[in-house]
Amino acid sequence: MPGMGPVDSGFLLIESREHPMHVGGLQLFTVPDGEPATWVRDQLTAIYPDRISPRFRLKPKDPVGLLGNFRWSVDSNLDLDHHIRRSAVPGPARLRELFELTSRWQGSLLDRHRPLWEVHTIEGLEDGRVAVFTKVHHALVDGVSALHLMQQSCSPDPDARDCLPPYALPEAHVEGTVASKSPGLGMPNPVTLLRNGLDFAGELASIGPNSLKVAYRSLRDTGLTTPFDAPRTILNGRIGGARRFVAQTFDLERFRAVASACDVSLNDCVLAVCGGALRRYMGELDELPDRSMTAMCPVNLRDEKSEVGGNEIGAMIATLGTDLEDPVERIEAVHESTTAAKRTMGELTPLQLLLMSGYNVAGLGLSMLPTYSMGGRPPFNVIISNVPGPRKPMYFNGAHLDGTYPASIPVDGMAMNITLVTYDGQVDFGITACRRSAPSVQRMIHHLEDSLAELEKATAA
Repeated sequence: MPGMGPVDSGFLLIESREHPMHVGGLQLFTVPDGEPATWVRDQLTAIYPDRISPRFRLKPKDPVGLLGNFRWSVDSNLDLDHHIRRSAVPGPARLRELFELTSRWQGSLLDRHRPLWEVHTIEGLEDGRVAVFTKVHHALVDGVSALHLMQQSCSPDPDARDCLPPYALPEAHVEGTVASKSPGLGMPNPVTLLRNGLDFAGELASIGPNSLKVAYRSLRDTGLTTPFDAPRTILNGRIGGARRFVAQTFDLERFRAVASACDVSLNDCVLAVCGGALRRYMGELDELPDRSMTAMCPVNLRDEKSEVGGNEIGAMIATLGTDLEDPVERIEAVHESTTAAKRTMGELTPLQLLLMSGYNVAGLGLSMLPTYSMGGRPPFNVIISNVPGPRKPMYFNGAHLDGTYPASIPVDGMAMNITLVTYDGQVDFGITACRRSAPSVQRMIHHLEDSLAELEKATAA
């Protein structure tokens, strides 16, 4: 049976009713001319169970124990009616009602007795489009893998009719699936084991000096944002199990124009816009802290040899400038912070980078302690992920992909998660939050627009 890595096992270990550990994605499609509204659903369900890829047949072998799981089992009797479901949007069938549906699905647990994924096709939208909401456990794929699978299931050719859904892609597409790449249970080569052990020990020995270097840079005020620089806010306490999901599309050129005018990266511009939106949101709730809020930004550690699936992500922390009223000062503060983080990370080996990332997010474990919320600072305030997507229009068997909106994972101490995908000249934001700890999170969509417009006005002047 396939092996399960420690990170993947950890996502199963920490999952509870209040903490569903699956990533989601909402896609909007326009069906081809002359085809019925059921077109997308028919394409998704026209797959025999034996065509499902090995990764999407995996389920936890045993109940998760105190030490997690070490092996997967393979479901040989896959029930596609359970995994692929049909729904309709209630009246008046706006996007608001669609987001309500996806909010409920994002807040419900996946069945661990079955492979850990679901696909919901949603019809009846007032504009005639069709939506598809997919949720997959983080133990199976991370957000980058999920986007890659979505891309590989679509085609830039509007006339192509041989597209397969992500869960049915052949092995040639889903490179290095768990089922095909897992190590066997044979005895490892002693020489290789010794060499790897010595390399690992050498990496560990270098952690101390590098940690001192990071601490020194922080003390010298070089702009490096470190864990626990964040103030405590209403977003950094215990969360419940209910979720709220909202989404919006923006023109990518608007972000690029601001980034160019300020001579910063596109990601810096995104963080500054999010910082301005959070400043407005927290201000409306009379909860804006005097100290700047910070964000943890996942960093893709994959290279060309990395497999699709599993988890290969690092983490850096950046300021959001929420304490600054001037939008230009805010984007400059963000740029200084991210530049310092990139400079530090660029001097580390892959293992050191992974360990530093672990240190950056380790504080989330403290946030889960009941007494920590009484006085301890959070390691950061929000999670903001920027995932690059296709640069050209994509189609699924002729249905045009209008937008793809990520739904991610809030946890104790981190009640809001902002993820965005750049696709075909647009930026698709998906915001997932605890319904109780982040009230009226739909207001963030309006604040993002206002924050971006404020930056445009300031840079134009």
